[in-house]
Amino acid sequence: MTRTADRRAVQVIDRGRYYTTNQLGQKRSTTPEGFLVCHDVPIARTGVQLYLDEELVGEDGKPLVKGGPDGLVRVEREADQVFRDDTLKSFEGKPVTVNHPESFVTPENWRNLTIGFVQNVRRGDGIEDDLMLADLVITDADGIEYVNRDLPEVSAGYEAEYEQLAPGRGRQLNIVGNHVALVERGRAGPRCSIQDGVPDMTTKKKRSFWDRLMTAVKAQDAEAIKAEMEDMDDEEDEGEEGKKKPTGDSAVLASINAQLKTLTADVATLKARAHDADPDDEDDEDDESKKKTDDEVLDPEPAEHNGEAKGKVLSGDSLKAVVARAEILAPGIQIPTGDSAAAPVVDALMRNALTTAMASESGKACVAPFLAGREVKALTGNALPAVFTGAAELARVKNNDAQRGKGNLPTRDFGRATDPKSINERNREFWAKAR
Repeated sequence: MTRTADRRAVQVIDRGRYYTTNQLGQKRSTTPEGFLVCHDVPIARTGVQLYLDEELVGEDGKPLVKGGPDGLVRVEREADQVFRDDTLKSFEGKPVTVNHPESFVTPENWRNLTIGFVQNVRRGDGIEDDLMLADLVITDADGIEYVNRDLPEVSAGYEAEYEQLAPGRGRQLNIVGNHVALVERGRAGPRCSIQDGVPDMTTKKKRSFWDRLMTAVKAQDAEAIKAEMEDMDDEEDEGEEGKKKPTGDSAVLASINAQLKTLTADVATLKARAHDADPDDEDDEDDESKKKTDDEVLDPEPAEHNGEAKGKVLSGDSLKAVVARAEILAPGIQIPTGDSAAAPVVDALMRNALTTAMASESGKACVAPFLAGREVKALTGNALPAVFTGAAELARVKNNDAQRGKGNLPTRDFGRATDPKSINERNREFWAKAR
């Protein structure tokens, strides 16, 4: 019995290794059966990762790497180990799971844990040369829905050998993969996730003027900002010529213009009232205008030439304060070099310090009260620096309290216990003999 071929034309997305008929996003497509293929997913990276010392314990119960004073272990994952040929091969064809299972995936539990498999494992290139990339083929219906809805982070499950470098520092060797888990927050951070910023093609719609403008602003693309503003001016002119009621973006702009006119009128009224209250102001203004000076020190720096005034760059004491607080929350954290740093770099530093602190009980005790049930990665705007500053100051106070000690503890002077009472007695004895 043969099956008659379906003669309907279908769009085939050329993804090299896969026959797919529908593209959901820049890095997601589906096969004719409906299986989901997630392309170029970072599943692991090089660099330093944090572990609790209790996580690195061998089968005999002995620690593989001894933790530092904070109970944390900073494990180095070097490129020669992460991209070792046997390590890359060990992840090929391995299962994809939702969250890490309690034990490794085996033939006995595979059917209950697996929602897909890993293919095309390789090292990235260019700016991704510190990433292990792979394609994830998701074959489970619930798993497909979960991935398309949440675009989760990923975390590799593997076996490895550990080498102690110093208290609280170790290195991984001979990594062998077992599975790749889809998780809400992975140890490797948000870089290791199903990254797909392009929306579903079935729901694609024209982006509004404000969306396009904000994208250009975030990218600091001056030419794109100028082009968007010119396009908006053209839309406004067309509305005036056609004598039509403005709609959409034009309506928003018209509303803003109306509010600006009202504000301008209010400012003029306030100035008039102030002038009536003090008629000498005009003379004072004339006198001040005659006192102009060419001294650049006295003249304010124009905002367009002052990156810090625009909130784009932190430098000097502001950057030092952020770095100092980051060190308090996460000792040994990687700090950006240079005398200044752009706002996105500073935000990433604060977010990384908070995430690192949350990995230990002592750090979590300092950060959690300020999160108020939120997640670190969900903090935006002023909430991020507020939580970061509060948590760092709380950690500073706790560190200082720990150094001071508790209660009236005796001190020791050349092996003899010393307290106020004994000191007074010795003083009385001394002066009694001196007489």
